[in-house]
Order: sequence, then C-alpha cells, then structure tokens
Amino acid sequence: MSEVIATVGLVLFKDDVVLLVRHGESADHLTGTYGLPSGRVEPSETPLEAAQRELIEETGLMVNPEDLVELPKLFEATIKRKDGTSKTFSWRVYKAGQFQGKIRSTPETTPEWVKVGQKGINFLPNVEDAIELALKTQIQS
Repeated sequence: MSEVIATVGLVLFKDDVVLLVRHGESADHLTGTYGLPSGRVEPSETPLEAAQRELIEETGLMVNPEDLVELPKLFEATIKRKDGTSKTFSWRVYKAGQFQGKIRSTPETTPEWVKVGQKGINFLPNVEDAIELALKTQIQS
C-alpha cells in the first residue's frame, strides 16, 4: 500500500468566480492543470495552519482561521506527476468566508479568477466536486 499524503485546499469565491491556480513549468503537477490553492500539511502544523500558509504561498492572499469552514468530505485521489510517478493524496478542503490581499503569481502557480462552471478547464481530480460542495456549504457569521 502506498503512502497517502495529507493535503489541504481552499475554495475562495468572489461574486460568480472562483480562485484557481494554474500549474506552471516549475510545479510538480502537470503543466497547465488547474487546482485550488493547496498543498501538504507539514508535520509541525495543523490542517488550518497549512491552509493559511498554502494560500499565502500560492496566491499572496491571507485568511483568518475563524473565516474558514471545512467542507463535509475528505477527498482522495491518485495523481500523475511530471516525473512520471503517481502519488495518492488525501485532501481536506476549506471554504473561506473572507480574505484579504492581492493575488500574485509564483514560479509554480498562477492564480486566476475563473467563472464558476466554466467549461474546457483541465482540472486536477476532485476540484470540480470541491467547488460544487463549497457552493452548497454555508459559512456561519
């Protein structure tokens, strides 16, 4: 049985668009694939801390933990990597009620606001399902 890598992701909406990240040449994911801002949970951090860190690293945006709600599903997928290997990931996803900052690109990812439901996007596994579930998940204020 191969190792399952714990990861977290975030869904951010602004009006009728969702924030996605397009993976570039420097990313481990296949170039041109789209995902949510996501990444591994480091041994020294909680999933919430990892979600905050990954959002800053991949997009430049910031969230407070009290503005996040966890989606009621733990996703899992085996994803092919650029090096030809495949790795299995568990993916805990949060919906952000509020966020601040300005988006910026990194060598690995380019954040883009994309219309919800837009067709023709090369999504990583579970991304569309996470967005759909986030649309149905209420954030308590």
